[in-house]
Amino acid sequence: MMGLLFDPAEETEVQNTLLPLLADHPLQAFPYRCNILPDWPEGTTVLTYLDDDQFAEFAPEAVARQWPIGLLPHPGLIQARRSFGVTRKLEQALEDALKGQEQCVDLLYCNQRPVFNAVVIGKAFSLSNASGQVPGFRTRFQYFLRILQSGFSALRLDPYTLTTSKDKSLATAALGIVMVKESGASLLFRKVVDDAGSNDGMLHALILAPRSRMEMLRFLLATLFLGSQRKKLPPFMGHIKTTALKVTSPQPLDYWCDSVWISARQLELTIAPKALRLLPGRHLNVREEAPQTKEIYKAQSLPVGESRIALTGQHLPWLHRASTEDFKELYLALRDNARPSSTYLTLMVLSTLLATLGLFANSAPVIIGAMILAPLMGPIISLAMALVRQDRNLLTDSLKTLSLGLLLALSGGAAMTWVIPLHSVTGEIAARLNPTLLDLGVAVISGIAGAYAHAREEVARSLAGVAIAVALVPPLAVSGIGIGWGEWPVFRDAFLLFLTNLFGIVLAGNLTFLLLGFGPFRLARRGLLTALALVGVVSLPLGVGFTRMVEQNAIVRALEGQVIAGVILREALVLSGDPVHLSVRLLSSRTLDNTDVERVKQAIESRLGRPVRLEATLAIMR
Repeated sequence: MMGLLFDPAEETEVQNTLLPLLADHPLQAFPYRCNILPDWPEGTTVLTYLDDDQFAEFAPEAVARQWPIGLLPHPGLIQARRSFGVTRKLEQALEDALKGQEQCVDLLYCNQRPVFNAVVIGKAFSLSNASGQVPGFRTRFQYFLRILQSGFSALRLDPYTLTTSKDKSLATAALGIVMVKESGASLLFRKVVDDAGSNDGMLHALILAPRSRMEMLRFLLATLFLGSQRKKLPPFMGHIKTTALKVTSPQPLDYWCDSVWISARQLELTIAPKALRLLPGRHLNVREEAPQTKEIYKAQSLPVGESRIALTGQHLPWLHRASTEDFKELYLALRDNARPSSTYLTLMVLSTLLATLGLFANSAPVIIGAMILAPLMGPIISLAMALVRQDRNLLTDSLKTLSLGLLLALSGGAAMTWVIPLHSVTGEIAARLNPTLLDLGVAVISGIAGAYAHAREEVARSLAGVAIAVALVPPLAVSGIGIGWGEWPVFRDAFLLFLTNLFGIVLAGNLTFLLLGFGPFRLARRGLLTALALVGVVSLPLGVGFTRMVEQNAIVRALEGQVIAGVILREALVLSGDPVHLSVRLLSSRTLDNTDVERVKQAIESRLGRPVRLEATLAIMR
């Protein structure tokens, strides 16, 4: 015998459509009354044509009476239909219920009410769609726009305490919490949790606790463009997998349970493993797994202690503000870098000597080795942090260590110059004598990379590349060479390049630490204005140098490959500016005399519109 429980409001549909389809099956049909159920024996297969609320009331009775249940697609059966994979078509759903293989499935309860999809506390952006398909880009984009329009700017974190079945307690602040019986039941879980557990007697909780709107916006953009590719838990989320979970808060808990808003003082979620005898729908993929008890507890990145207090009840800032707990290790490391240790002094001397030898030998590999060896980046990044935090002790230590390193570099470079009997400007030396705004750009980008590498332990291995990019020691070595030669222009131009690197790194490091939340803007403003002023000062001569470089490049492009007075100009090079000192290779099919060279010079002056000094090398084409 088989039973049918149907919604009394749908009796006409049942009589006209459903019962004729079951004419060949012995059946007892009853309208559903929550307090009055038929006295069917245990094991009776029961078909239900109920909405979500009715089925939620009936499910515990079905569990208690051990009735195998086949769900039919009632118009109001949305959450349970999705959860148990029931098709929308009545004929197909009947076929599945009549011919399907019975399976025992877990049942999730929230405050003793069955949950078919998800329980959502707070603002989790409705990422609890139980559909088995990942939406396309257009759907994700529309969803993204709805989030931005639904109060994205008014986000805030509220306090919660979560306690697992093994009495692990987590007091944190969260934007929202999503709880499901298996990770595949939620679109959000499918994107960030790599857990294939199904029907294993465990429930999942995902805690969203972004420290800033920008952090949440980055995740939403990644969701928009990456679709289902992401399977890594973002740094602002926590994941708990347990057999039971209790959630409390100092304020009433307003939560969403299968499309119904409910308010309670606390939430108690439990799993009844293999409790419901189900004739599953064709879209349900249930694996037979033994009940588990091992918990997953990933909550290391969630705000606790001081961070929780600072974030609770406040609107999320656009930029993350780190607490003392968040950067305690970084701050200790920067304090160590700001002190002139014996290692720092030794490496400073060795890197300067190595750079000086490489400059005289015109050897780029040797100079690169000196860049890697140089320890100057440490106190400069510490100086940037000192300006952000307005820490006088760190500022004083950083300046002392930096000044000592500067003195050692200039002294070492000058001493090596006095020892080495050479007095020629090599290509590597000349490369440090014409700083431009491009060098400032390199310094700024290197400062961003250096500050970020210090703040993020996982990218610290990139510090060697940053040191090579910014090249702090070679300009100091060239300045020392200028002192040794007694040539002020050499010292001045090379030291300008060092100051460009120094001020650019400090400014960029200041901004980077500020954006990473290591200091409030009210404290960082003074240091930021100081760094901007210093960069502005060096930008004036750098702008002049950049303009000169652009003009020289225009002269070379105007002459290179041109035919003047029957002579081809090649390898044009501007050696100096006013008047233009030009070196060029003249290609001709005959020998040129002074009159021919003078004719070429006059033609070049006419083309450039300015007088030139010409150094010409003649090459005969045959």
